[in-house]
Amino acid sequence: MNKKLLLLSAFLAGASLTVQAQDLVLSEGQYYTDETQTTPYTGRYTEFYEDGMLKMELYLKDGRPEGTYVIYYPDGKIAEVRSYYHGIFHGEWRTYNENGQLIGLASYKEGQKDGPWRIWSDKGNLLYEMFYTAGKKSGVWRSWDEEGNLLSEENQ
Repeated sequence: MNKKLLLLSAFLAGASLTVQAQDLVLSEGQYYTDETQTTPYTGRYTEFYEDGMLKMELYLKDGRPEGTYVIYYPDGKIAEVRSYYHGIFHGEWRTYNENGQLIGLASYKEGQKDGPWRIWSDKGNLLYEMFYTAGKKSGVWRSWDEEGNLLSEENQ
């Protein structure tokens, strides 16, 4: 009877079951439903701060992150947004300061650094611009000071 109620509740909530951190076992980068580590978890996963505010949310497929992974500051603002495919970084990784301003942007392809990487100051000034191709440094790397003056420019 309890299983039927749980399944009905999950269905009514949009047919997706949400599990919190204390309900899963993390072992070697994979989330399992119990201590036996025989059943990798698939579904929505959340963690909360002690005060009940959302700390992180992601979707797990076969125990590994899949899709968008969001980390929050204690006040509820977004700190990071990452993208995963089959448990590895794939796509953009954005980092925000506590004021909600974008301060970091990185690109991954199949777990390797690939594409532009940029870092901004809290004032919004670009500090670093780097490029990667298949995990290796590429292109022109630049750095600036807080006022926007070019400090270095180097071909990779």
